[in-house]
Amino acid sequence: MHTVSRIVAFALLSSLLMLSALGADEKDKKADAPKDEGKKTDVKKDEPAKTDEKKDNPKKMPAAKLPPRRGNLKDLETDKDAAEKKMLRKASLTAEVVAVVEDKKSLRLRLTIPYVRINQGQLQNYYKAQNLQQMLDAQAKLYELATTQKDVEWAAADEFKVRMANPPPKFDEKGRPKRYTKKELQELKGTDRLPGFPAEFSDIKAGQIVQVTLLHNKNSSHPVKRGKDAEGEAVADNLPKMSLIIILVDPKN
Repeated sequence: MHTVSRIVAFALLSSLLMLSALGADEKDKKADAPKDEGKKTDVKKDEPAKTDEKKDNPKKMPAAKLPPRRGNLKDLETDKDAAEKKMLRKASLTAEVVAVVEDKKSLRLRLTIPYVRINQGQLQNYYKAQNLQQMLDAQAKLYELATTQKDVEWAAADEFKVRMANPPPKFDEKGRPKRYTKKELQELKGTDRLPGFPAEFSDIKAGQIVQVTLLHNKNSSHPVKRGKDAEGEAVADNLPKMSLIIILVDPKN
């Protein structure tokens, strides 16, 4: 009996020791758990933070193109020098007579050269427009018609004609203006198939508006203006010659 009691006591003692050991292991695991979590947190802190590439690198919008020019501005240059060169290459142009050089049969003419100027303020408004209406408002004021002037001297060709757009005034016996008949106008025009009515070089006066038809030198890439540094005949040979001069408007008195 004694022996049985001892065995039972020993068994109970062993069970208690085992339970104590298991409890201690669980406490150790719970105590170690925060340390592991801390280590995981530290690893996350060391990792580079993820960024939103779309926000940090926004897509760049392409620069807005200028709207096309319309109407009378469509074919004009936007640069003064380019507009001048284009004008001087024309076969026919209109100008104001500055002076008549009778002995050289040449005219000093003032050309008015149109070109397109871009309104820089409206250009900024066009680029910064927040909606279609703002863009259209800026577009309507974006282009401006501007002019520059250039004086040239051109001589008449060996064979040239002078005409006037309107017939010379006609008066009756009392000095009152009188109209031409259709037959008289036809006779005044003459047999030449040219516009207007015959005139003389001496009819050309300063202040008149004339239209000249030019004969360009084929060996010259572009007409050359006579200036202070011109080399006499060598430069004159490169200048265009006037083959037809039409007096369009007389100066206002």
